[in-house]
Amino acid sequence: AVRKALPSVVNIGTEKIVSSPYSPWGSRDPFEGFFRDFFAEQLAQKATSLGSGSIIDPAGLIITNSHVVHRATVINIVLSDGSIREAEEVASDDLNDVALVMIKGDVLKNFEPIQIARGGDLYLGETVIAVGNPYGLGNSISKGVLSATSRNAVYNGKVIFSDILQTDAAVNPGNSGGPLININGEMIGMNTAIYREAQGIGFAIPVSRIESIVCKWLIPERFGDASLGIIPEHRGKSEGFSVGGIIPESPAEKAGIKIGDRIVALDGIRYKNIVDYGRRLWNLKVGDTISLEDEKGKKRTLKLEKISLKDGRTIAKIRLGLGLVELDEKVALSLGYPFKGGLVISQPPADNPALSRGKILVRLNDISVNSFDDVARALKNVRFGEKVNALFVDILEKEENIFIAKREVEIETK
Repeated sequence: AVRKALPSVVNIGTEKIVSSPYSPWGSRDPFEGFFRDFFAEQLAQKATSLGSGSIIDPAGLIITNSHVVHRATVINIVLSDGSIREAEEVASDDLNDVALVMIKGDVLKNFEPIQIARGGDLYLGETVIAVGNPYGLGNSISKGVLSATSRNAVYNGKVIFSDILQTDAAVNPGNSGGPLININGEMIGMNTAIYREAQGIGFAIPVSRIESIVCKWLIPERFGDASLGIIPEHRGKSEGFSVGGIIPESPAEKAGIKIGDRIVALDGIRYKNIVDYGRRLWNLKVGDTISLEDEKGKKRTLKLEKISLKDGRTIAKIRLGLGLVELDEKVALSLGYPFKGGLVISQPPADNPALSRGKILVRLNDISVNSFDDVARALKNVRFGEKVNALFVDILEKEENIFIAKREVEIETK
């Protein structure tokens, strides 16, 4: 099992900006105490972080804990043969402590991906092996048993996670992000923490949760300019994957695929797990075709198109979820604004309470926004799922005085 898994396990060293000695969310994080107890040793280093990860695709995609690479300025990957590659963060989910990184450069795309067990294929008392890089000493293993499944991680009476795997295999700082494997060499979880006040207790994020997060990231839109239009979703133990979202004006929408449809085969192949489906999807390029079969046996063949949106107004609506209008004289008068020009929110996104009607968009990342053309320019090279920093201003009137309030909001592009 170890011989089978080791080529897929990497060491991760980072140089990063440290915002808090404990929590990846900063000093005001409500779960700060929880992460102090569980992750303190991993985050105690001021400039560098040592962790582990698992290769999930021959092209160099790696999953690890988000706290290992959180806000890293440089990510170095040490492969099993000792060679070092630089990597970049593709996506992260801090709440679930899962991140996806990719080896950079024109390297040979023949990395050995780890085999992933079926979600829920767990047996209490079965032999498990933690693989990783404790204390930066190189690849090492520790053996134990699966002590519990669906364990609650509770801090101050609040359940943080409810599906944690518990093992008595030694899980040390540096093992974070590495795989917990079964005796078949298949990954059943990701080592993620040590409970410092107890001996012989380690924890791992189960594969089922990792799959539900990573499947949404393994789409062509996140890696290039090709669009298929399907956002996969993991639902239970059913075969294949559900369509959790459809990108507007994409081949999937044009083909009539709906949210909730269940896809069970790609090009006639039924894969073992949802990550394998993702491996097929994310590598698709403009002009490629793929056949999708749903659970009712209906087949559709889709051809990938280049992502293309008509104008800045449409781009803002589809990619940012923002309804914007030009702040002309009529709009300025209706809002009581003493000036005109720029773009103002007419329809805020339902999933972002920080934004409301009447706020003026003035910047996206480092691009000043005065027109819809500026919106199109700012989002031209931003891929699906990436986050942009948007600066808004609000006009406030108090005792006949006018004040301008600024607010910076992070928006995930669609």
